[in-house]
Amino acid sequence: MSLVDHELNFIQIAQSDQMGPVEVDIGANWVHSTGFNPIIELAKETGTPLHRWKESTLLVDGEGNLIAPSEANRALKQVWEILEEAIEHSKTRSQEIDPAASLYGFFETQCDRAFQCGKMTMREVELVLGMSQMWGAYVGDRVELQSLKYFFLEDCIEGGRHKDRPFPDCFIPTNYKKIMARVSAVPLARAHVQFDTTMTSIEAPIDGQRPVCLTTSGGKKQYFDDIVITTPLGWLKQHRESIRPLHPRIASAIESMSFGRLEKVLVEFPTAFWESAPTDAKSGNDDTTNPRKWRLECVSFHAFPEPYRRNILLFYTFGDCSTHITTSIKGLQGKARDRWLQEFFEPYYSRLPGYTMTCVPLRYLATEWCNDEFAGNGSYSNFQVGMADAACDVEAIRYGMPEQHIFFAGEHTAPFDGLGTVAGAYTSGEKIARRIIENKRLTKATTYDSAMKDLATLH
Repeated sequence: MSLVDHELNFIQIAQSDQMGPVEVDIGANWVHSTGFNPIIELAKETGTPLHRWKESTLLVDGEGNLIAPSEANRALKQVWEILEEAIEHSKTRSQEIDPAASLYGFFETQCDRAFQCGKMTMREVELVLGMSQMWGAYVGDRVELQSLKYFFLEDCIEGGRHKDRPFPDCFIPTNYKKIMARVSAVPLARAHVQFDTTMTSIEAPIDGQRPVCLTTSGGKKQYFDDIVITTPLGWLKQHRESIRPLHPRIASAIESMSFGRLEKVLVEFPTAFWESAPTDAKSGNDDTTNPRKWRLECVSFHAFPEPYRRNILLFYTFGDCSTHITTSIKGLQGKARDRWLQEFFEPYYSRLPGYTMTCVPLRYLATEWCNDEFAGNGSYSNFQVGMADAACDVEAIRYGMPEQHIFFAGEHTAPFDGLGTVAGAYTSGEKIARRIIENKRLTKATTYDSAMKDLATLH
């Protein structure tokens, strides 16, 4: 669905002129799916590779001990079973669940029940509760902060990753370059795109009459029939006052909704030493570089088929850990930056089998979304404990302010089965385009009918 295809004058204002990502994406990698996914279709259309992971878990505990693969995979299976139970519980009993209840609390309850009836040993309980922390790598913050009441809104992320689901998640081993080229081709060719331009305010007449005034940095004012705001949720939360008038229900929804702090650090090595036969792992975490002993999850790019296989470990960080890293490396360049990242991450990758002191990383790539003003200093929306009306909050922002001709699009306005995903952001934009086009048709039809009535009166 394209506005320019319907002969509508379309102007896109963007802070950056980067329409495509670098060779390894610093943004999204996962393509979450519980059904039809436009990104998967675009990937197939453009020849963008999609990888489906085979479940293989290498787990190292907090003391640096390598857990037996059979034990680790069993614990992972139990984690996913509890996540499935939590989704169902949230779907069917959301109205009854206390807003303060967390997903981690549900894990504790289920593990305690299983232990009491002999279905889990204390060792298994410890492993499952520890591995439940991996949920932070999906939503960008601690599992203790994940709302149980609104966990059903994360079904796309939770459900699609489960290997037994009919639509398992995919991972893009390269980047979105071809997809971005495909979706940006029409706007770049036929729309008016203003790069390196920052929107500072949007003001609509109180009576709902057009046009809507948009002011950019430098004080330039531009006027439009309709405006679609596609900024991240974090930016909206920091700049609510820039949209005037902002409906009180939407202002409340923006304030109430939460977003994560998901970051990525890629570490490239000369060889994939971790593919060696398992050996005893080294001792536990280094308290001098990681006193909080944050748990991290990483994936191996060596698992990709050729020609995408690389000797890279991708670490996901979230919450306070992400804040610590991005705050520490802010402003660092070159060797100083690499030195800090090595000191922090070496206690993790050095616990993998096959590691020796000769396994020196070639390079690092660390994202800094928490330092990015235009990303809203974070990642994408999530649903944290304390939210009282999360589903309605999403619906309020999604509906926008059509009377003032102001709309919102992005992953935080997506259908419930696409929240927090690239596909959800894409779908939300298409839905808004359809609404604007339909409104134009209705206005045109109304104007035509009115003209015909006036003409009949004259005769």
